[in-house]
Amino acid sequence: MMKQGKRVPGLKWVIAAFLLAGCRGSEGEVPTGTGSKLSLKEGQVLGPACTGEQNACPDGLTCASFNLGAGPEVRCVQSPEICDLFKCSSGECVVLESHPIQVRCSGS
Repeated sequence: MMKQGKRVPGLKWVIAAFLLAGCRGSEGEVPTGTGSKLSLKEGQVLGPACTGEQNACPDGLTCASFNLGAGPEVRCVQSPEICDLFKCSSGECVVLESHPIQVRCSGS
């Protein structure tokens, strides 16, 4: 008598892990898109680093997450004119309402 259709527990997870690993670039980095890049406008300065917790910044500043090319940063920024601090290589500066808020370029 032969056993048919023997199931291997967890096989689907192993296959999914291999597929997801293939989506990463060299050295395990997630590939970056060719979208527009966020940068700080000339003459603008950022506030101190913040933890992302409520009320972590002084009055008039808001905790924001953004990436200026050197990796993600979480800093206190001027509020409500947040996009006055940043410029995009293409597209427009957008603020995603979350906590901390996220500053991005449209199309990226």
